[in-house]
Amino acid sequence: MRMFLFFMIVTSQCVAQSPAGDWYSNIEVVGLPIVFHIKKEKKHYQITVDSPKQDAFGMPGNISLAKNNFIDIQMPKLGVTFQGTYHSDSIRGIFKQGPISETMTFYRVKRETQGFTRPQHPKAPYSYIRENIKFHNKKDSIFLSGTLTLPQSKTKVPAAILVSGSGPQNRDEEIMGHRPFWVIADYLTNLGYAVLRYDDRGTYDSEGDFSTATTSDFVQDAASALSYLKNHNKIDSNKIVVIGHSEGGLIANILGAKISNLSGIISLAGTSIRGDSILNIQTKLIAEINGDVGREFELAYGYNKKIWSSMVSSESIIDFEKELASISKDFVKSFKQEKLIKRSEKAGGIDEIKRTWLNPWIYEFVRYSPSKDIPQIGCHVLVLIGSRDIQVTSKENIEGYKRLLPKNNKLHKLLELKGLNHLFQRCTTCTISEYGQLEETFSTIALEEIRSFLNTVWAE
Repeated sequence: MRMFLFFMIVTSQCVAQSPAGDWYSNIEVVGLPIVFHIKKEKKHYQITVDSPKQDAFGMPGNISLAKNNFIDIQMPKLGVTFQGTYHSDSIRGIFKQGPISETMTFYRVKRETQGFTRPQHPKAPYSYIRENIKFHNKKDSIFLSGTLTLPQSKTKVPAAILVSGSGPQNRDEEIMGHRPFWVIADYLTNLGYAVLRYDDRGTYDSEGDFSTATTSDFVQDAASALSYLKNHNKIDSNKIVVIGHSEGGLIANILGAKISNLSGIISLAGTSIRGDSILNIQTKLIAEINGDVGREFELAYGYNKKIWSSMVSSESIIDFEKELASISKDFVKSFKQEKLIKRSEKAGGIDEIKRTWLNPWIYEFVRYSPSKDIPQIGCHVLVLIGSRDIQVTSKENIEGYKRLLPKNNKLHKLLELKGLNHLFQRCTTCTISEYGQLEETFSTIALEEIRSFLNTVWAE
C-alpha cells in the first residue's frame, strides 16, 4: 500500500553554495547506494540519478530550488521524491519511495554501505523456460512488458498472473532489495505451472503513464494480461488464477467478479473494506508503532480524516479540490498557531497537502468499496493476510471477506498467517522500515498455502 505520511519540511540555518556536483548517500534500510548528479545549465538545474547496485545509471529526474536552500527532487516514473536542504558540503532531507521514508544525507564523497542477503532469490540454472513478452492493452493502446515462466511440458499447463500492489512496481514487485514476485514465480513454475508477471504501466519497460493511472486502469492492465494468457498456445485457458498482492488483491477481487471463467483468485493482503477505512486504521497503527503520537499527530490525523470524508462525500474530484483548499488552509493555520510550522513554511505546507491528496489514484482508492465486487465473485477464493500486517490489517479485512463473499459451491479459504507482515515475512518489530532488514523475502508457509489451494482448484 502507498504510505501517506504527514508532510515534513526541513529548513536551513546556513547559507549554501550551488548544489551542482556529484552527491553520494545510501538507503540504509535496504543497503543501496544512491548518487545524485546535479548540473547547472544556464539558469536551470538538471539531475540524473544512479543506483549502482541495481545497474541503473543516468535515470532522469526533476529538480527545483526554493528559498532557504530548499531542494525538491522528483522521479515520477519510479515514485521517488526527495525534499530537503542543500549546503556547501551536504544535502539533507527525506527520501521517499513506496513504503520507504528515510532521512538521508548526501555528501560529495562516497560512503560505503553494507548490502543485505536475499537467500530466497532464485539462482541459475533454471529448470524452466523464461520468456520476455509484451501484451497489448487495447483500450488504452499501450503495450506492457513482462516475464512468462513456463515448465518444460509438451501439454498445456495451468497459469497464474501476478498483480502488484500500489506504487510503481517492476515485474518482480521489487521492494527494499526483495523480489517477492520472482520468488513466487520460481516456486510455482517448478511445481509445473506457468506464471506471468509484468511491469506496471509507465514503469521500466511498460508503456503508459503511471502518474495519472487509477485502480480501474490497473484492472484493465491485468485483464489484458489475462487475455494474453488465454490465447497462449501453451496455456490451459480453463485453468487460470489471478494472484494479487495488496492493491493487486483488490484488483483480483474485481476480476473475480467480472471474468466468468476464472479458476480462482488469491488475495495476498488484499482489502475488503473501503479505502478511507484502510487509511484510517493504517495511519493510527503506524503512528503508534513508530511512537509518532502527541499534539502534532492529533492535529494532522484530524485533518486527514476531514480530507477522506470530503473525498467520499464529493461528487467529483473538482468538487473535492474546492473543499480541499479550505481544509488545507485551516490545517496549516492550526499548525502555525501551535507553533508546529513557521510562517515561511505555510505555502509549502498547502502545496504538499495538495500534491499528496489531489490525484486521481488516491481519490478513487479512498472512495472505492470492495462491497461492490466481492459479493459478485464467482470463482474459488484464497485470502491470506499476516497477523502482523500494519498496512492491511487481518482482523478487519478477513471479517470483511467473510461477510461479503457469496454463498455458493466455490471454495473460500480465509487465513490469518501468524507472525507475518505485509510482505509475508516473519518479522520482529514489524515496522515498514524492517522490511529491508529481514533476509526472508516471502514466507514458505504462505507459499505452501498457495500450492495447496492451486492443487485443489486445478484438480477439478
